[in-house]
Amino acid sequence: MCISSAPSQTTAPLAPLPNANEILQRALANERKLAAERERYECRVTTTAIETDSNGNTKKNITKVKDQFFVNGIAVERTLQKNGQALTPEETKKEDERVMNETLKYSNQATAKKEEDKQNQELADFLEAMMLANGRRELVNDRGVGRSVLFYDILPNPRFEAKNLNQHLAQVMQGKISIDEQTGEPVDINVRSVADWKIGWGLFANVHKGLWLHIHNHPEADGVWLTDFAEGSGDMRAALFLHPYIHFKEVTDNCRLYTATATQVGPVQPVKKP
Repeated sequence: MCISSAPSQTTAPLAPLPNANEILQRALANERKLAAERERYECRVTTTAIETDSNGNTKKNITKVKDQFFVNGIAVERTLQKNGQALTPEETKKEDERVMNETLKYSNQATAKKEEDKQNQELADFLEAMMLANGRRELVNDRGVGRSVLFYDILPNPRFEAKNLNQHLAQVMQGKISIDEQTGEPVDINVRSVADWKIGWGLFANVHKGLWLHIHNHPEADGVWLTDFAEGSGDMRAALFLHPYIHFKEVTDNCRLYTATATQVGPVQPVKKP
């Protein structure tokens, strides 16, 4: 999740901490208000996914280098390299077609808003099923600017009745989170599942104890928040797929500013050959 912020304001150390719902509403308000700021950014993303068997032997190891840009606030990624090699002409053609289709899709503001609302609802569902405990406030120096950051332990909410997959998953996760107080933007999330989790006796979804996820976000100099690091590992299964043991890592860097607009003015028309 990426959120822009205005210049930071400090908060008195002894002021009451905001409740979880207030923090979430700050984040969602900033997301809706300032998502367009992301349009000016293009970043380089490097992802590594390692799949092993139950004994830890590597079955697959895939590294991809991608360009990431935003269309009406929705991230679109174009693969440039796979396992250190440039894409073949055929792969490049397919990737260009896929990226063009996504760009046209999210150039429609109604479609982009629907996807943004879905992502925001997933975040709200996830946090609603959790408890933020043992909170404290610290003033953190970020590039010479003092930011008020809230630190919490993440615990399952025993009084919450999960209604969807995200909330069921959240109820078996524990860890820590730090949050920028002014914007509500999560700075660092580090959580791990503390119990097995199954849906439909494991036929629909199955997550084993020890699933781990770490995400870090940071503000650019102009106040736009971007995710710069994500990593995780664990044993998980969805539907009837076999159990994969997966470790993934995603690093986002070399973010640069540019100006571009993408507007779909009508349905795509085929070009007739002369």
